[in-house]
Amino acid sequence: MTIVCGTDFSDSAEQAARAAASIARCSNERLELVHVLADPAAAGIPALGAFFAPLQELLSELATKLSREFSIRVNPTVLEGPADERLVDFARTGKARLIVVSSLGARKQEHWRVGSVAERVLQRSDIPVLVVREAASIAEWVEGVRPLRILLGVDLGESARAALRWVETLRQIRPCDVRIVQVAWPMGEHARFGVKGPIELEGLRPELHALLERDLRAWAGSVAGEGEVSFSVSGCWGRTDEQLARLAQEQRADLLVVGTHQRALVARVWQGSISRGVVHRSSCNVACVPTQAASASDKAEIVRFRSVLIPTDFSTLANRALGAGYGLLPEGGVVHLLHVLTRERADAPPDLEERLRALIPAGAVARGIETRVHVVDDSEPWSGIWHAASRLGVDAICMSTHGRSGAARVLLGSQAREVVQRARQPVLLVRTDVA
Repeated sequence: MTIVCGTDFSDSAEQAARAAASIARCSNERLELVHVLADPAAAGIPALGAFFAPLQELLSELATKLSREFSIRVNPTVLEGPADERLVDFARTGKARLIVVSSLGARKQEHWRVGSVAERVLQRSDIPVLVVREAASIAEWVEGVRPLRILLGVDLGESARAALRWVETLRQIRPCDVRIVQVAWPMGEHARFGVKGPIELEGLRPELHALLERDLRAWAGSVAGEGEVSFSVSGCWGRTDEQLARLAQEQRADLLVVGTHQRALVARVWQGSISRGVVHRSSCNVACVPTQAASASDKAEIVRFRSVLIPTDFSTLANRALGAGYGLLPEGGVVHLLHVLTRERADAPPDLEERLRALIPAGAVARGIETRVHVVDDSEPWSGIWHAASRLGVDAICMSTHGRSGAARVLLGSQAREVVQRARQPVLLVRTDVA
């Protein structure tokens, strides 16, 4: 495996090269030092033959210098074409594990524009990209002077999971103190958890903050590697990238890490990108980790459910989900039996919790499964299920549904469809129209 570093011979590029060399020495990998010469037609250059030799010589001198100083193997390569495209293609062909670039660079020849090449590289790459603004902190980390201070911005999605896995690989090389941060939109989180009452203009209400931090810790689990790990939830009404950049500065982070998605060409033009934003706004080093970086190497893990939510309206059809729901917990765990009391049923009988307990299967206790019953008020059954699943932090939802098609699906499957669209947990749907 190799590390690829792009350089334009500027001072900032030299910083990036030194950082790449430090990491290559520490991980015992080869460093590919690459300079990309712009398209001659676009630059008004009639031929490139006269330019390759001096550039190759200059690059070779830099490679020799880095090789001697860091005691690593460095290969110099000059390429032709758009810098971002050729650099990513070269790294992909060589099966590189990391691309390192500086925070300066541009495709236009008449001037350098801050961040442009770096942005296009991370947007195109399916390999983690490290954008270097200063190499000193990375060198100190590699030399064991102190842990690397990392701020990891997550949204609990797949790209964030890839970023977490990448941070764990750094912690296995040398100790890293990691602060895992989730930036939350207060209005959206109030809706998801069904929290009633006013929304804070600054920060988050204590009960909402506690729920989000609980889910964040559960999502991260045990973070592998050496160093301290801390968690933080930050409410934000504005741009997430601005908030992450500000938090990184306040925490004096050496490295801000985020996950990223590779989008189609048209989507790249108009869709906002947190990864691009933090590259623009952050004052520290930035690493952007694409989802593919984890999916290519991570094996599927067997998921063990420890808590399941089973909603019911006490009908025979709804209760058919009970067997499947309890079956998701082979040994131990907690089942939450839920009944949603909508506004139309304000005169509901007072013994609903007893009716829920009466539904507990006979073998549940023998298998060590605890059952908790809940009766909640909400405007619609689906919203009550969604809110309860979020507040309880269950691992899965199991509910009955009509397995119909066409127009019947719209009428009879609407509750299940709404839950599936909104829930972050896996949802097991038990069809009630088949034996």
